Amino acid sequence: MQIYLIRHGETELNVKGCYYGITDAPLTEKGRQQAALLGSYFKDTAWDRVVVSPLTRAMETALLAAGHKKDSFEMEERLKEQDFGIFEGKTYRELCEVYPEEMRRWNEDFSHYQIPGGESFLQVRERVDEWVHSLREEPGRMLVVAHKGTLGHIMASLLGLPLEGYWNFVFDQGCYSMVDLEDGYAILRKLNQSVTQN
Repeated sequence: MQIYLIRHGETELNVKGCYYGITDAPLTEKGRQQAALLGSYFKDTAWDRVVVSPLTRAMETALLAAGHKKDSFEMEERLKEQDFGIFEGKTYRELCEVYPEEMRRWNEDFSHYQIPGGESFLQVRERVDEWVHSLREEPGRMLVVAHKGTLGHIMASLLGLPLEGYWNFVFDQGCYSMVDLEDGYAILRKLNQSVTQN
């Protein structure tokens, strides 16, 4: 099975440099162009499954990139971005001013600190692991449209890396990655590939 991974396109909160996960931000015009370019690149690709985070930015990206109708998507709650709780929608500077103690604790134990009203880094990995372990090797191509955070965890989980393996991968908007599942092994074929390249 070939698994293609796409991060959603740009949103206004990306432009502003905000921390946000479950906040339902739509794509900017640039974000729509990024998704449409992916759609043009993959226009002749037959997708056997299209698995999408239910957040608007992922849905909009999938509609433009996959060439499928929304009712053919598999909505997967476990692929939502990390819930940043009280940090949602705020920049780093704002967080340091408004929540200095919470930021100190987060910086001291990024993996395990549960943001008030939200999730810890580890909790996101656990729900992503649950989804990855539910996958069955089958012929065909799967497209996954999700978020920077969950895609990093998906890749680390597929490759059998520990929690810290997340930091080894980059997922830029407008790019794709691809992993083959063969005989119980995940083989990284492409990482953060620009569609303007061959």
